[in-house]
Amino acid sequence: MSDESAQLIYGQGEAACPEGNFCLYRAVNFNSGQTPGVGDKILAIPVGTSVKDFSVYGFDHSADGVSSVVNRTDEDNALFSAADQQGHSLPVGRRSSVGNLAKIAMADSPNGSWNDQARSALAAPFLGNLIVDQDFLSKWQDWETQKWIYSYRITVRAAEERVVKWALGFGDLPEGTSLYKGFTDVFWGQILRDGTDGSVLLGSPAGGGHSIDPGTDLAIDIQVLYAKESPANEHLKSLNAQQLG
Repeated sequence: MSDESAQLIYGQGEAACPEGNFCLYRAVNFNSGQTPGVGDKILAIPVGTSVKDFSVYGFDHSADGVSSVVNRTDEDNALFSAADQQGHSLPVGRRSSVGNLAKIAMADSPNGSWNDQARSALAAPFLGNLIVDQDFLSKWQDWETQKWIYSYRITVRAAEERVVKWALGFGDLPEGTSLYKGFTDVFWGQILRDGTDGSVLLGSPAGGGHSIDPGTDLAIDIQVLYAKESPANEHLKSLNAQQLG
């Protein structure tokens, strides 16, 4: 796969992404409010291809980096924090979008998030050493706050190498969201982001333990508190696993 067919275009809104492409937008909210033809850059990557380094197209680790994405393909695509599909990876599911990468936490990012940090992409399914899955379990109303509690099981496993230090994240959460205290009170790892800023980031225990080993699933039952009930809450957006240190 190569980036020969990737194309730099200009536009605003999710509809500006051509069908069959994985599109990277310079600004949050899909370039809304940007000056047409100047600040509304979009890198359109056809399905089945890759881009080794966004800086060639004027997207770098600055204010001109990638801030939102649209996946108008039937493949689960991925962003990477380093060139040549290296570093941390962020999955972007088929037919999905992320309006603000600042609401997707990254453990060792200079700004704490994926905003302006992606440097390469793969418009095709990607499987790294850490593989993470999710299952929606149930929901119920919290009578104390009148908000809604959604319960999920996150399962992560290592394909080849044991991972001792790790982080799990998801984000692009609606306002008023946070981890539920029934989870935070008993979680054995580190809570690096609690959802109040739009993203959740969980880390391995500071003192060690709970490694992720090949052939053995690590399961985490997590509860998230949402301001409103919605079918969209049944799926965690941009769920990713990061191998650290």
